[in-house]
Amino acid sequence: MAEKDWCQEAIDLRQLRRDLATGQAVSETRFGEDMVKFAKADPAALDRLISEADRKCDEASGRKTRRRYAIGVRHRPY
Repeated sequence: MAEKDWCQEAIDLRQLRRDLATGQAVSETRFGEDMVKFAKADPAALDRLISEADRKCDEASGRKTRRRYAIGVRHRPY
């Protein structure tokens, strides 16, 4: 069984997000009553899938994964 190409998966997910945002992902159209029904999607879940695919693509291609660390700030009352 072939391994999944995560880089292509990330590209496809970005295209899907672009299609949803621009209204290209239409699931139903009618011209008699001018009805257009768009595909339902959860943008937050789609963004999580894109970031996961990006991370796995970076791991598969040997690039370092990007990590975010918070900078700690301490207030000292003098």
